[in-house]
Amino acid sequence: MRLIRGMAATLAVGAALGAAASVVNSVPLLLGEGGRARADRSAWSQTAEFASLILDSGWAWAAMAVAVGWLVSRGLRPVVGALVGALAGCVALIDATIVYDAVPMLFPFHQGFGWGQMPFWLVASLVLGLPLGAVGATIRRRGPVGVLAALVAPVGAALNMVVLPPPAESPVAELAMLTVWGAAATATVLVVACAVRARRRGDRDSGAVVAAGALDDNVGGVVSGS
Repeated sequence: MRLIRGMAATLAVGAALGAAASVVNSVPLLLGEGGRARADRSAWSQTAEFASLILDSGWAWAAMAVAVGWLVSRGLRPVVGALVGALAGCVALIDATIVYDAVPMLFPFHQGFGWGQMPFWLVASLVLGLPLGAVGATIRRRGPVGVLAALVAPVGAALNMVVLPPPAESPVAELAMLTVWGAAATATVLVVACAVRARRRGDRDSGAVVAAGALDDNVGGVVSGS
């Protein structure tokens, strides 16, 4: 039952991302501003373009696959969790890809469903979704492995802005880059801080166990001597 709920949530998350990215991409056309230069569009179109630069980016889709892998692996053993997480990452990306291309059919300017590059992105969803979902499940592991897995999404987002930045002609490109870099830096700091706190807590717990053991030995020795 838990696995079924997890996969249902995976489908919901994938569909939500695909639909949201598709809708914000279509806002200028819905407002009749598709032929205008980006800098001359209305505030609504500018806002939608900012959202598009966030939602319709490689790092956001990769982070989604990592997130669902983490979500569905709760309470599972590491190996099983990694397998289920890999499946969830793959399913979420495929789901998002199909919804992304299907949503424009609801708009009057769309001329019907076109496969276009969908086969390519479906294959990419399969190839990339499996490892990304497994990474999400690995976040639940304690120690350096879990920490490194948790850093994949924020580091990937920052690298995405360097390797494939938003188009320079977009008036909101710089704001989108600063937003992503700020979010990635914040997430990285939080992951490292949580890891350090967990390490210190573990050291204190270990010390408490050692002290309790020593106290038991001393008490036992006193009782025996008496």
